[in-house]
Amino acid sequence: MSHIPNSAMPTAAPRAEEKVQASEGRFGRISAMRSGVADKVREYPKTAAAAGTAVAAGLVAAAAIPAIRRRRADAKASA
Repeated sequence: MSHIPNSAMPTAAPRAEEKVQASEGRFGRISAMRSGVADKVREYPKTAAAAGTAVAAGLVAAAAIPAIRRRRADAKASA
């Protein structure tokens, strides 16, 4: 697929109105996604709690792994 620069085709460049609408569209999608997640949490509270617990466990593991590796490296260095 070829690329035609906007200077070659002035009508191909997005108008200022479209740029503003596009940026508002992103926030609108995020807002809609957030409300959709909130609706799912209300519909399935046990599943949401399990998912939250899994995320928290993942964060704890991600924080603990470097500490464990550091301890092992220190133990090997002192041995």
